[in-house]
Amino acid sequence: MIALVDGNSFYASVEQVFDPDAARRPVVVLSNNDGVVVAASRDAKALGLEMFKPFFQIEHLLRGRGVRVFSSNYTLYDDMSRRLVDVYRRHAEDVEVYSIDECFLTLGELGGRRLMHWAKHLRDEALQWTGVPVGVGVGPSKTLAKLANHLAKRKPVPGQPEGVCVLASDHAIELALRRVELRELWGVAGGTIRRLAKLGVETPWALRNADPNRVREHCGVVGQRLVFELHGEPTIEMETETPDRKNVVVSRSFDQTITEFGPLREAVCTFASQAGVKLRRQDLAAHAISVFLQTDRHAPEHVQQYANSVGLRFTVATSDSRELAAAAVRCLRVNYRRPHAFKKAGVMLTGLVSRRRAQPGLFDDRDRAADHRLMTVMDRINRDHGAGALRLASASPFQLKPCRTWNMRSGHRSRRYTTNWDELPEALAKPA
Repeated sequence: MIALVDGNSFYASVEQVFDPDAARRPVVVLSNNDGVVVAASRDAKALGLEMFKPFFQIEHLLRGRGVRVFSSNYTLYDDMSRRLVDVYRRHAEDVEVYSIDECFLTLGELGGRRLMHWAKHLRDEALQWTGVPVGVGVGPSKTLAKLANHLAKRKPVPGQPEGVCVLASDHAIELALRRVELRELWGVAGGTIRRLAKLGVETPWALRNADPNRVREHCGVVGQRLVFELHGEPTIEMETETPDRKNVVVSRSFDQTITEFGPLREAVCTFASQAGVKLRRQDLAAHAISVFLQTDRHAPEHVQQYANSVGLRFTVATSDSRELAAAAVRCLRVNYRRPHAFKKAGVMLTGLVSRRRAQPGLFDDRDRAADHRLMTVMDRINRDHGAGALRLASASPFQLKPCRTWNMRSGHRSRRYTTNWDELPEALAKPA
């Protein structure tokens, strides 16, 4: 059996864990630069708020209805996600981290009632240990586990605990498929629905009973696999190891436009350093780097626009933040144009290979082993004392305090309660 565990309104729920006032009120979370609403608590959704609506258009509405507004705090969300995964690993044979708030778990041979008890216990322990409510869906395939999770959170199942749905029998699967529409199945979009309609398949139950070969003729192998999955025959494998990245991108939109070279230099050095950390986490190295700049696309029509990317290749693939930052500055010098006012910049690393299998250079005079040891020590210090505790002089302190000359707009960001010593939760004791 396979379980899908999903954090309920994850970003909003994390904010409510640490803020007692937010726990009693509707909550929304904004995207980078406080652009649009990307997450909302159940109470906020009940107000009829539209997701991905520009914040400036609905700010007055949110204030008027007492909604708490938070800027994205991905450092906190990522750490809370890791803590949830630690809980899941105690209860499952294997765990696939599907997204920041979703995980697939493989289970042993448990019967129906034991599965329900297991799911309820996992949900209770996740809430007790992290404060984040989760939904648990269990089924014989990933698609059915996803459907069960959907029902657990949105359509309570009679006879099953709150936030839990177990599809362990043919009867339970039939009832579940009859309660939903095709668009509610994992991976079924508008195009697939239209192609299935030509076969006379208009419901999930009809799709389960359709001829897999006919479905394949109209919807390809993905459609055929979906039929098998609805029969409880797994065709989508668990991915318990994170696949190697094809590229790494670190970019930011600035809270105000930048015209001077200095602040841009600091920004791309910071991005290159962060990209280096991401490479080293998977023991990869990059053959090429590029730096892109972009002016404000929403500026008045008379403002001249500029967007360009400049790159270079390394003689030997590298993950050393010093080498990456130096190369990023060289690209920036070519790309930089006065008197443009830039709103966004970023660094992209491509040509990724395993660091251990990187081809050495005949004329390379760098001590790559010593470079790697230095970066390892740097990463360890930053893990123990907070990202940015040890950094390149040309880079910003980023995680520890606002950047000196550039930053993202995040006027409503909460503290990084679990990863920054200066932002730990505070508890006040008063005499009885």
